Amino acid sequence: MTWVPVELTRRTMLTAAGVALLGACASPGGTKRSATSPAEPVPAGQPDPVRDRALAAEADLLARYDAALALPSVASDSALTARLKAIRDEHASHVAAIQEGYTAPTTAPATTTPSGSATTWSSPAPADAKTAVVTLAKAEQDAASARTSDILAADGDTAMLLASVAASESGHAALLLGGAA
Repeated sequence: MTWVPVELTRRTMLTAAGVALLGACASPGGTKRSATSPAEPVPAGQPDPVRDRALAAEADLLARYDAALALPSVASDSALTARLKAIRDEHASHVAAIQEGYTAPTTAPATTTPSGSATTWSSPAPADAKTAVVTLAKAEQDAASARTSDILAADGDTAMLLASVAASESGHAALLLGGAA
């Protein structure tokens, strides 16, 4: 299998650094709030659209990885299978981290925004490993972009978590496209 090399551009690196900086600067403390300060934490039992979008996106990515791992062309490549399983496991840990301390209401209202909505396979699932990997990399990039957009609407702790998830997803895209870890 031929891997498509990835070029880590200045834009990619600055985006990752910006996400990390923004997450680190967002603090939940303080009594005065300005229009640009982080949102207040969502009370327990109340819907948190930011976390709900992140959870939906992670569920979508998990489903995409499961579909890719089920492909015969992926299953026959042990190195690719190991790489995809490792990334899939990281997404499972993202779900656990996003759910930690968050009790979603039993009937959450459906809230989607164009930038934060989860995506699904827009066409039939890829039939070969190379197409699956490229499609997964694009999904990772889209998810990282959506999490980065959600940071501004999140409270400080959630913003830091989303910054970490976005950085991880950017790294996954680079790994999938042939970058070194």
